[in-house]
Amino acid sequence: MRLNAYIVAILTVVSFAVAYGADPVVIGTWLGKSEIPGQGIDDFILVFAKAEGGLTGNITDTLGVIEKETKLSEIKLGTNKTVTFQFPLVDGMIIFCSLGIEREKMTGTWQNPGGNTGKLEFVRKK
Repeated sequence: MRLNAYIVAILTVVSFAVAYGADPVVIGTWLGKSEIPGQGIDDFILVFAKAEGGLTGNITDTLGVIEKETKLSEIKLGTNKTVTFQFPLVDGMIIFCSLGIEREKMTGTWQNPGGNTGKLEFVRKK
């Protein structure tokens, strides 16, 4: 009987780790930057938090092309340590982001519907 309880406990922990194991990788505050065509370097604050059913997040920038603490949508964690999400600019244009996660650093790209793209780099705030 104790063996069955032990096996159930182990399976529960493993199932939870598989289902939610990637979440702690991105949860927290990230400081980033990107070059915005025609505007220069923009600095970002990107925040991810655990929410019921997944993740929530927001982003703020220094150039003012994003409203303060703009909510992220379509946040998805990939199986190969990636995160994708999107958010609107102040003019309503949607920006799509894809980042690879490597410990305390995330790198990737942003893209708008017009096809413009740029590199993104983030480091975890300590």
